[in-house]
Amino acid sequence: MAIDETTPLFGQIALRDLVLPDLLGDEQSDILYWAGRSLAEKLPTKEADIPGLFAQLGLGTLANQSQKRQQREYRLDGSTVAARLKDFDKPDFQLEAGLLAQLLQQQLGVVVEGNSQVLSRDQAVLITISLDTRDKQPIIDDLID
Repeated sequence: MAIDETTPLFGQIALRDLVLPDLLGDEQSDILYWAGRSLAEKLPTKEADIPGLFAQLGLGTLANQSQKRQQREYRLDGSTVAARLKDFDKPDFQLEAGLLAQLLQQQLGVVVEGNSQVLSRDQAVLITISLDTRDKQPIIDDLID
């Protein structure tokens, strides 16, 4: 196992990929998605600063891959993502999808949903974001720096 007690974020990774699957069972993906959205409400962030927040939280390196009117694709990679993909059978990245979706919804003022897809060969995760530009939402102005 590449992850050991000396690895930064060892505790977070152990909880995410060893404990939570047992506790949450089949509902894990849904619960983690909504946990990510809830976390975003507590950490409102400017759109340009979202990759930095992901890095600070130890979630990986986030980069926008493509952007259309109603869909965006982001790539999440880095050492934490690679280690989770290598060391665990089915690491779940819906927390990251929910976090990104809610952060964007708070900035764009439209309904935003997200979904994650593991890209095993690339040691990365693709997060697809769907925007419903017809359904307006409040924009959050009280942001963290």
